[in-house]
Amino acid sequence: MSMLYTIKQSYIGRLCISAMSFIIHPMFPHHFDEVYALWQSMEGVELNPSDDTPQAIAEFLSFNPGLNYIASSENKVVGVVMCGFDGRRATVYHLAVNPLYRRKGIASALMSVLEKALQEKGVTKGRLLAFKTNEDATSFWQKEGWNLQPQLNYFSKNFS
Repeated sequence: MSMLYTIKQSYIGRLCISAMSFIIHPMFPHHFDEVYALWQSMEGVELNPSDDTPQAIAEFLSFNPGLNYIASSENKVVGVVMCGFDGRRATVYHLAVNPLYRRKGIASALMSVLEKALQEKGVTKGRLLAFKTNEDATSFWQKEGWNLQPQLNYFSKNFS
């Protein structure tokens, strides 16, 4: 399933009208290098040396078919969403868009495609984590209809 989007922007004044197209399609292991480079180039994305390896991502993708997507423009990856489903809830692990391509609807389009896929699988609830210091992410998620859960504490533990 690939979806083509064309974004047209027009500005009042001396700025020109511009258009940009991007395609959203499923993420596969061969996209790893471009996706990893995108993550590395961004503020607010923390990578885990054991979880974010080519092998670990390939395994994650095989466990969660149809729930991970990339956005590409001019044959380069400009956005990615990674999601897993444990049988009870979906978890959005990463949503990232190249800063040069932000505010063009790419993140919303990625989430729209993902949410449709989740609904088709019968998933009724999702969750995600965002750093408290990432105000852009907090604002984005709230605009997308996600609710902050201030009554929850998040715990983690390494088993290695």
